[in-house]
Amino acid sequence: MRKLLVAISIMVAVLNNVEAQDGQYIQNMEAALAIHDTASNVASEIKGLNAFRKLSDKYDNEWLPSYWTAYLCTQVARLKGRSPGFPENLDPKALVHEAQTYFDKASANLPDKNDKQQSDFHALQGFIHNWNNWIVATTQEEKDSFDALAKKEFKLAAWYNHENPLLYVLIGINLTGKDREYREVLAGIALLNYANKIFERAPHKSMTTYWNKDFISYWKLLAEKKLKELLQEEDS
Repeated sequence: MRKLLVAISIMVAVLNNVEAQDGQYIQNMEAALAIHDTASNVASEIKGLNAFRKLSDKYDNEWLPSYWTAYLCTQVARLKGRSPGFPENLDPKALVHEAQTYFDKASANLPDKNDKQQSDFHALQGFIHNWNNWIVATTQEEKDSFDALAKKEFKLAAWYNHENPLLYVLIGINLTGKDREYREVLAGIALLNYANKIFERAPHKSMTTYWNKDFISYWKLLAEKKLKELLQEEDS
């Protein structure tokens, strides 16, 4: 009987330790993402990236920190030429390559992906290919190649989960772009709104793959302005 009580005590202690570790993991992920979410300049965005780099090292066997780090690499890279204070010694092309490295690590840490996870990985891979197209490629042939790779990944993302909100955001933005007519813009806004409803169900954004949630407010504002202009043109 005494041995049984000792075994139960050990089991409870182990479970409590696991729960504490899980709680710390979530807190660390939330803290790192908060730096990115509140970033107002290049320096703070880099700080957010560095926080996720550290988490990728600290939780070396987890896939989610590396997944987010891959995304953050693209977000720092995109600031070159767009925001003042971008470090001269920071190469945006190298950051896009680094994004791929962290993506590959995340994928290797999650070998048995379910359909939703497959879709989320294909969506981010397509996004990274886009940045290869926009930043890394130096010839039209390279640009066309990365563009084709991105489209293939996005189709695979839809194949595995056609209700993926990451895709709703990307497609919604595309539908509100240049030379779109009001029906397309209206559909794009609807997709952005629907994606946002899905995103808001998650209690901890950092424990999800919802990396383009922050795109919605900016692009929806532009889309609504564009829709109003198009509808005024229809009336005139």
